[in-house]
Amino acid sequence: MTSPAVTQQIHSLEAELKVRLFRRTTRNVELTREGILLLSDAKAILEIADRAKKRAEYTVADTRESFVIGCHADNDIPHLAQALQHMKSQYPNFYPVFHIVPFQHLYQHLSEETVDIILAFQEQRLKKTIHYQELIKIRIVGIVKNSHSLSQKGELHICDLKQEAIIVLDPQKCPEEYRKSLNHILEEHSLPNIYFCDSVNAAVTLAAAGYGLAILPDFFQSHNRTLTYLPIVDINPISYGVYYKTLTGHPGRKTFVKLVMEAFADFGENSDDVNKM
Repeated sequence: MTSPAVTQQIHSLEAELKVRLFRRTTRNVELTREGILLLSDAKAILEIADRAKKRAEYTVADTRESFVIGCHADNDIPHLAQALQHMKSQYPNFYPVFHIVPFQHLYQHLSEETVDIILAFQEQRLKKTIHYQELIKIRIVGIVKNSHSLSQKGELHICDLKQEAIIVLDPQKCPEEYRKSLNHILEEHSLPNIYFCDSVNAAVTLAAAGYGLAILPDFFQSHNRTLTYLPIVDINPISYGVYYKTLTGHPGRKTFVKLVMEAFADFGENSDDVNKM
């Protein structure tokens, strides 16, 4: 584009925006404050456009088959390594994608088929079109600092918790079975002695800092050595498993579910024989 043409384009842009973009003197041309702001925005727009173009090009060239796994916490993911390893060898185009979304929205994603499977605790009130396979029963534990007075007990009963400050997951953001387990414990505590957390990691951190006893499902890849994990024997273990809409016509999905069940057999007793699927 020639210099007069560029000048004309600048004048047109200034007229449209109703601002001066350049300050012109006999010696040089420099950007005004408005011009500097516009230049910054223009660069950002060009970068976004370039990324969008490259993403579209990659999508056309990408022959991988996305397999979307819904989880409500990243604590779930490490337990899938074995199943994912086998899927990689059996399905070369297998491309796992993790969606970590709030617990209460997981099942909506499955209903809308924006995820292939969900790994989560059992819920009773679900649509009949959604299927559930139990993977493991997970016990509820009390987590305290090693120096805590309860750390030497070996196991806990609900009556042991009455005088303790407790740390729990927010009842509005946690699984139904966990929430039921907490109800009669919370009834025995006044609000100043309860800490509500949005995540397992936050609850464990508070316990490690000495704020109280955390009550959580014992679903940890590894235990923090500065903490003691004590089973609460009069709270029933809760069911954790895999949800899906259908396995029919989805060989990759069916294989993955079977592999996950086999992997979890090392953690606990499965509710169904994987060979019956």
